[in-house]
Amino acid sequence: GLLNLFIVLEYVVPARRSVLDMRRAGRQAGMALIGSVMARLALGGGLASVATYADAHALGVFNQISWPMWAAIVLSFLALDLAIWAQHLALHRLPFLWRLHRVHHSDTAMDVSTALRFHPLEILLSLGLKVIIVMMLGAPAVAVFAFEIALGAGALFNHANMALPKWLERPLSVLFVTPALHLIHHSPNPIETNSNYGFSFSFWDRIFRTYRGVRLDADGLIGLETWRRGEDQKLATMLLGPFK
Repeated sequence: GLLNLFIVLEYVVPARRSVLDMRRAGRQAGMALIGSVMARLALGGGLASVATYADAHALGVFNQISWPMWAAIVLSFLALDLAIWAQHLALHRLPFLWRLHRVHHSDTAMDVSTALRFHPLEILLSLGLKVIIVMMLGAPAVAVFAFEIALGAGALFNHANMALPKWLERPLSVLFVTPALHLIHHSPNPIETNSNYGFSFSFWDRIFRTYRGVRLDADGLIGLETWRRGEDQKLATMLLGPFK
């Protein structure tokens, strides 16, 4: 539903000129489908099932200590979000992980379909990290479920090619990652690419000094300058590229 909503908003209030490319959208959807199938095969019950298992077996911090439920939910949500921020940083800093993640950054445009363009192995690594965090924390299933929805919704939102009103953009970006804020992260300039790692909240980047402010006039080239050929955008190249 959110995917369809943002597709409509991209048409109604676009931030940049966009040309509809069904082949590109199909390749992005193909990547998402492969990643989803692999994640389902690896963890059939979803991440919330891990939280249910931890609760049933009294595993994790929140199942060992008597915490108010609201505190366990809030702290679990924030801990998972911080873990994904740290993972994103590692994807840019560690060479092999960057090989996987550059599949996402090699997109030559940025719109809501870019949020579907992640290498399946990156999806599995992210899932493994989240399983470890949930087990260690003993995170409540409701917090895990809410986090997964927020993470997916945030990725769709901040990749969408839509312009927020200026009166809304700046105050919203103080707390949340907006499309204009995340656009900087997809710049071909390495200084800008290696910043703004947040998916949902922008304050992690402020805390760890990896934040670059919103440029409301942001436009121009998107993606990696060395991965702009048509061959680089094929599904087979995206899947096999990290190993070449």
